[in-house]
Amino acid sequence: MDALSNIQIAELLFFSHLARPLHNVPKERFAYFAHDDGWFNKLYVTDLHDYEMLLSKVIILKLQKLTGRKLENIPKEISSVLLESTRDGLFIDLSKTIKNSIELKIPIAAIGHFTDMDKVYDFREEISDYKVWLVYSKKLWKLIKEV
Repeated sequence: MDALSNIQIAELLFFSHLARPLHNVPKERFAYFAHDDGWFNKLYVTDLHDYEMLLSKVIILKLQKLTGRKLENIPKEISSVLLESTRDGLFIDLSKTIKNSIELKIPIAAIGHFTDMDKVYDFREEISDYKVWLVYSKKLWKLIKEV
């Protein structure tokens, strides 16, 4: 903190209290903000590749915990589509994963951007017809878009 200017300290305070983006504060790779209950989170990265890798790894780790299966890494061509989808408010609903002995189907939707996580939680119940699925079958990942 001693190396930061007053403006940089003020920006850190804005970030911590209001979840405003960081512009002038030196950060190595990540800046993470979470409400004390973890319900609201913001992550700022200096390199989008880091966020792409993080997103892919979290999906795999959560699915492994949910299913008990060992899963292969999500390939770059799919992780880059997922990253691009975050611009539209990517919603990955692991609670509605369809599991059988052959494949895993994870529903994906674009829902926009929200700061009220209760609205996102309620919105989850409103989605009844997913058009995009992240599918893992025979040790391969694919994105399927239904018409």
